[in-house]
Amino acid sequence: MKKTVVRITGFLLILLMVLAGINRVFKMKYGDGIYSLTKFYEQKKDSVDVLVLGSSHAFENINTGTLWDEYGMASYVLGGSRQPSWNTYYYLKEALKTQRPELIVLEGYMLLYDADYEESSRIIKNNFGLKWSKDKIESIKVSAPKSQWAEYFLEYTQYHTRYRELSREDFLKNQGYRYYDDWKGFGCNLDTIAEVGTDVKQVDEVSPLYGKTEEYYRKILDLAREENIPVLVTIAPYFLIDEKSEKMFNRVGEIAGEYGDLFLDGNKLVDEIGVDYQVDNADDVGHLNYLGNQKYTKYLGTYIKEHYTVSDRRADAAYESWQKNADYIREMIADQELKESGDMETISEKLQNPNYWVFISVDDSCNGEDQELQRFLGAAGLGDALQNGFSAGVWLTSQGKILNATGAGTAKIYIRKKPKEFCIQRMAGADGQMENQIICDRVSYRKVDSGVNVVVYDLMTEEIEDQFGIDVSDGCRIVR
Repeated sequence: MKKTVVRITGFLLILLMVLAGINRVFKMKYGDGIYSLTKFYEQKKDSVDVLVLGSSHAFENINTGTLWDEYGMASYVLGGSRQPSWNTYYYLKEALKTQRPELIVLEGYMLLYDADYEESSRIIKNNFGLKWSKDKIESIKVSAPKSQWAEYFLEYTQYHTRYRELSREDFLKNQGYRYYDDWKGFGCNLDTIAEVGTDVKQVDEVSPLYGKTEEYYRKILDLAREENIPVLVTIAPYFLIDEKSEKMFNRVGEIAGEYGDLFLDGNKLVDEIGVDYQVDNADDVGHLNYLGNQKYTKYLGTYIKEHYTVSDRRADAAYESWQKNADYIREMIADQELKESGDMETISEKLQNPNYWVFISVDDSCNGEDQELQRFLGAAGLGDALQNGFSAGVWLTSQGKILNATGAGTAKIYIRKKPKEFCIQRMAGADGQMENQIICDRVSYRKVDSGVNVVVYDLMTEEIEDQFGIDVSDGCRIVR
């Protein structure tokens, strides 16, 4: 009998382990809701000083790296895509189980929401990341009609058929994305779409909020007051703002004032912040890009320092992950600036980044007559190699120093740098002419057939971040 019990217990334990492994692979890992909670649970107890709540207008506009670099703030953006105020309320309840922030920043874009329930995908994103508890149950119940509760309580029914969607990332730690190692919930939008905003500075009329939205907005402020944590309610500027919405935001500010909390409306401070939607807007729904979010976050951070007491943790070794997060965000921005560079002089400056491996292929068609090309190759570290006239080959350089090279003859060199494998080679083609190749994980990179090809690998992001050619047959034009 005892052996039977042991066997059954052992079987059940193994079954639970298998199911847990299957669940880890199959469960949804959206970065705009679920994964922000996954990584939040990994933060050390009472380490988050500035807790940022809200929708995508929070996690795409409030730059945790900038708050750290400029002010030493240990912030975390705990938000979800189109997150209604009731989900924000339960995110706050969940956060306060492990964290005691010095300040709560509530980005209030979704306080415009005027319905009782969001669509299914948003319900999933704003609930499935929560750990099972009474609060999660209540969050699901308030997020969906009673007739649909079972669909969200039995989460596995929502994603058990994902086997057709599974990718390599589902099996890897942090989805194989280096950024998630020290992630603090911020998603830096690197795109740019020029837009023109609406001036709402003179709008002072007030319109009411939707009943359920206001109810949970007040619950958020009530909970913060009970915990004796100040709240800064803010609206990140966005080009789609209109008078109707601004009147509702005026009501948001009034309610914050009732609780003794401050209100900062970015839509009325566009000039002071320095936002220009021609260069600072990321998309057609109004998120700020990497230029705009830095401007807004610097303004927000300065406002926080002037009105609240928030610790500067930059000298504290226990907050190393915030430094790493800030470093990674700056690297992402540096990579984007490189991609947007269109002349050899600017590109040469950007390529001095110490985190870059720069692979350079010089074809036989290059003769060194173009002075600008000579300066570019010299800055890349090939000056000595080419001092006696142009020589074809493939080089790996970093900060203007040669790390490896094929030479002008036939050669094939493998260079391994986890998780990537590179190969630089020079060999005779089918027509007998010598050909250069830069290969990464069996993919050959080449932009021009006549001239110089460049591939830039970032050691921090562990990704190829740029590739371009310099077409010597067309005036050394940059080709991306």
